[in-house]
Amino acid sequence: MNIVITGATGNIGTALTHELLSQGHRVTAVARPSARLDALAAAGAHPQAGDLHDVAFLTQALRGADAAFLMIPPNVTAPDVLAHMQQVGQAIAEAVRAAGLPAAVHLSSIGADEPAGTGPVVGLHHQEARLNQVPGLRVAHLRPAYFMENLLANIGLIQHMGITGSAMRPDLAFPMVATKDIAARAAALLTQSFEPGSVHYVLGPQNYTLPEAAQAIGQAIGRPELPYVPFSYEDAKQGMMQAGLSESMASLYDEMTRNMNAEKVMVKEARTAASASPTTLAEFARTVFAPAFAGATAAQVA
Repeated sequence: MNIVITGATGNIGTALTHELLSQGHRVTAVARPSARLDALAAAGAHPQAGDLHDVAFLTQALRGADAAFLMIPPNVTAPDVLAHMQQVGQAIAEAVRAAGLPAAVHLSSIGADEPAGTGPVVGLHHQEARLNQVPGLRVAHLRPAYFMENLLANIGLIQHMGITGSAMRPDLAFPMVATKDIAARAAALLTQSFEPGSVHYVLGPQNYTLPEAAQAIGQAIGRPELPYVPFSYEDAKQGMMQAGLSESMASLYDEMTRNMNAEKVMVKEARTAASASPTTLAEFARTVFAPAFAGATAAQVA
């Protein structure tokens, strides 16, 4: 098959590109110019460097493809995150229509069934509807849970304060999934038939609390007593902005956290055999978090 991957240099896109190449498919990797895109080209992908705002560029990249993996790359510094998502989402839909793309897997999110209250996921709610309306497109919406890779944002806190923390309730258990498992599910969908407009959840092996995540991380990095410290909503928002997020994105994450803590959104999706995925939090902590933490610590020392 001839498959196009947008966001090809992200965690999911990179794993997906390598998986499809290993299966013998022709893969076009679409992303901004970078060393990571060069590495995908060296692995056998056909690179297309450009911007997803550019309808003409994306139309050309999609034309002739059998299927595509579509996503709106995150922009945590955008002054208006939902407006940014709308602009990119509309450009993607226009390019899909112009190219006559027959099939796509769209990276959405748990919570995308809700029209409000889910922070940045609201943008994916609208993108699902947008893609469902493209004539002739058979689209499957992939709705993963909270990425385990989001926990990497704790590296600085661990280095400087010896803690992990957020405004999430310490007793709240919710689904977490490794991005490599999302890529595996996307690869399976891209190479098989599915119902147009169908929804596919990826929810990890079980629900976890953030103190359980801290425990797994602590064991993996040699700090078994690593604590999870709950922050106030205001402190968490200020911390996100100090870390470089725009006020728009910090406000959206604040909204999402408040509604998750109230158990209104994104925490109660029933796990089934189809939506479960294999990578445990302990495995993620050992194979992804620990090497990233060691690399960041070494770089800080240097």
